[in-house]
Amino acid sequence: MSLLDNSFTTWVNRPYFDLGKYNAGALHIKAIEFSYNNLIADLNCSEKSILINPVTIIHPISFRESLIRESGLFQYQINNPLELADELRNERWQNLCNYLIHYQELSLTTQLRVLYLLSNLCLHHAVLEYAPKFSNSDIADCLNRAKIAYCRAMSGLMARSDGGSMENLQEFEIIANHTPPGSKIRLNAAIELVALSAKTFRDLNATQFWSSLATQELKNLASSLDDFSYKQVTSIYYRAVVFLPLLQKDKEGVVREMDLCESLAESLTHAYKNEIERITAHENLITVLESRTKEALWLGDIDLAEARAKKIVEMEPFYSRYRLQLGEIFIKQGKIVEAAQMYRSAARLGPPGTAIAWFMAGQCYEKLGELDIACDCYLASIQMDSLAISAVERLYNLAPRLGNSALLNWSNIRLSELREQQKAIASQPRTSYIPEASSALKKAGEPVMI
Repeated sequence: MSLLDNSFTTWVNRPYFDLGKYNAGALHIKAIEFSYNNLIADLNCSEKSILINPVTIIHPISFRESLIRESGLFQYQINNPLELADELRNERWQNLCNYLIHYQELSLTTQLRVLYLLSNLCLHHAVLEYAPKFSNSDIADCLNRAKIAYCRAMSGLMARSDGGSMENLQEFEIIANHTPPGSKIRLNAAIELVALSAKTFRDLNATQFWSSLATQELKNLASSLDDFSYKQVTSIYYRAVVFLPLLQKDKEGVVREMDLCESLAESLTHAYKNEIERITAHENLITVLESRTKEALWLGDIDLAEARAKKIVEMEPFYSRYRLQLGEIFIKQGKIVEAAQMYRSAARLGPPGTAIAWFMAGQCYEKLGELDIACDCYLASIQMDSLAISAVERLYNLAPRLGNSALLNWSNIRLSELREQQKAIASQPRTSYIPEASSALKKAGEPVMI
């Protein structure tokens, strides 16, 4: 048995380590299988059939870092597939390496397939290494170059620990301004700019400007898409432009836009013609429901948020992020037993947010008076992330109540060390001791199109 098969988490997430075949798990893992198969597909197939990957979600670099750290398999800690030791490579990984060795000789279409796979593997530094910065005229003259530029821009965003910078914004602006009208890439860039302008920069004027461009591009695309594809793109469009009424605190406008978004997403689940479209519709509805859960919380309707979050977990049971979100809702409702169970089930699935899941489970059990179980949960959180200062603080406070002097001494020493480290990294927010915690888990996994 391979070392990667020795634990449930590494077995499920094996494609991230060595491109091993998909066994089970969340859609983001299956996305790697789609991208790999697209890369090695028979070149006689039509380009459309090769390049379709129905799963749009990608993770930031912190996801891969967590996976390596939690598994302890640091031999797989790489930025470029060529860095993986020869003895750890299987045939599939070597195939990817062969493409990278000859990357400059590949057609732009094949280069795109390579970049998509690297992106799905969370190897965003490799994407930035291989995808060049094209000139404005290059992007205007060649759609494949525009697609490569978009892939590079997304990886640039995923390589950051914050919500994005002006440099990220400018990369998407170039694509939106110079890609010819009537292309999905131009619409995608406009949609990303709506999200960045609203979520990261809180810029109402910019959000309005890019929403207008997205509206025009949706019209430009209408004649070139079949009914299924147009409804999917329109659903994504509504999920983006809802940021405009959101920034304006227009509750009725938010609900109206999201009702349209969900209606389209639901219709797709009854209109698919093949497996690719089925997965596309399934993932799109999940993402819409996630947005609607946040909407319900924003509106103060906690019971509606719970109903939507439960449906998401039912639809995607192997993705820990959705369980973390449901656990948070249970906490808000005072359902501590249910929250504890949900957080523990999230922890079993691995990243994103494993250390958060254990920490929150510990808080639940502490509130329930189950101090020994709470202690175990905090220790598990620290095992997942040695910088988890909040878990160490809880242990320091818990140790006297448990009568554990050794735990008290250790947690006191470790707490002093971590506080010194925090002083040395003054710019790091106290709550971001776990990478996936950034901005309420929003960076734990972002769809390619918001």
